[in-house]
Amino acid sequence: MVVNSLEHHLKEGINHECKLCNQMFDSPAKLLCHLIEHSFEGMGGTFKCPVCFTVFVQANKLQQHIFAVHGQEDKIYDCSQCPQKFFFQTELQNHMMSQHAQ
Repeated sequence: MVVNSLEHHLKEGINHECKLCNQMFDSPAKLLCHLIEHSFEGMGGTFKCPVCFTVFVQANKLQQHIFAVHGQEDKIYDCSQCPQKFFFQTELQNHMMSQHAQ
């Protein structure tokens, strides 16, 4: 499952910070939706799946689609510091800033 690789630092009830804008979220799902919204800023309010190009009008619907349809092997952005992979460049950027910042 896509979420399993992130379980160790994506637990409910722990504050999850967007390292791109410092906004805080109370769940990993809300942070991911926020990062998806960062990915599509200025693109007319639609959210396109980076794997199959299906278009959604809400970030959370795209998030649900990704979790339901696409697996770990579909992630296209690789972390150069660890084995993590991501669907969106903003996810990778946030990961790099939160996990590998020096």
